[in-house]
Amino acid sequence: MKLISIENIANTIVSGLDSLFTSDEERLAAKQKLQETLNQPHLLQALTNLEEAKHPSLWVSGWRPGLGWLCVGLLAYAWILRDFIVIGLSLANRPDVVAMLPTIETSELMTLVFTLLGLGAQRTAEKLKGVARQR
Repeated sequence: MKLISIENIANTIVSGLDSLFTSDEERLAAKQKLQETLNQPHLLQALTNLEEAKHPSLWVSGWRPGLGWLCVGLLAYAWILRDFIVIGLSLANRPDVVAMLPTIETSELMTLVFTLLGLGAQRTAEKLKGVARQR
């Protein structure tokens, strides 16, 4: 399997630019603009996210919603369900089982949730611009 590097992508795009621009000045300006874009990793990630969202396969475009639902489930357990389970086990006089219940470190999970919310905002922007994939 051949890995695609940023340099290969840039060379492919630059070779395509040669046919679009006729003057050397236009070609040079386009190459410089491309190089500026490729040197900004957040723009590259945004472009990757846009391409993933367009993909017809759920395995490619559905990772963000899947991860979001996983976070919702884990937070529901950590903040709500676990407490009800503890109350029920306490009423059933089973403190031994309460000690075995798993706990979830929500501070690390919240970092992921806030990241997903940022990606969700980007998805909303895609829909508003009319570039979101239709199901």
